[in-house]
Amino acid sequence: MGGLNIDLKDKKTLYAFIMTLVILVAGYTVYTYVWVPFDEERKGLESRLESATNELKKIESKRHRVAELEMQLAQAEKDFQKLKEMFPEEEKVPLRLQDLYSVLRSSGVQIQKFNPEGRSEREHYIENRYSIAVNSGYHMLGYLFAEIANFNYPTAITNLRLSRYSGIAAEVQKAESHGWTPITMSVNFNLTTYTSKKVGK
Repeated sequence: MGGLNIDLKDKKTLYAFIMTLVILVAGYTVYTYVWVPFDEERKGLESRLESATNELKKIESKRHRVAELEMQLAQAEKDFQKLKEMFPEEEKVPLRLQDLYSVLRSSGVQIQKFNPEGRSEREHYIENRYSIAVNSGYHMLGYLFAEIANFNYPTAITNLRLSRYSGIAAEVQKAESHGWTPITMSVNFNLTTYTSKKVGK
């Protein structure tokens, strides 16, 4: 079996050889200077795209977290305002009087006295005391205390003293003739409300 003979003197053979060589050089040039840079740039773009996608996911997750934090902050501000209403920095005597007179009217008791009795400072809050005297029936008094317990700020009732109403006979007679609930007792008690102490005070 003979070897491969290439006759470079033959024009066709020489032309085919030159064309093959040109094609190989052109292919190598395209591969080296076009395909390789293109492939590297493609890989770089894919890497940057993946990185950008991951960063976008992080931003999206943080955006949801920011929205949650904004909602929590808004709720915290509402809760703080409620606390400020419950524990104001200054006692609002006119509002306390208004609240008390409102429940007194609805309960039907007769107020005899409403006197501020001073304040006592504690470690974190201040107690504001009021001395109250009313004439009332049993059920009226229960309703009054229930309404005071439903105030939108903390209260305490202490030193409760009950005594027979001096005009009970006349009240019973009126109640029998007019059909209303009679005043049967005189009631004295202390009402305490609370205010916050200013920071640094």
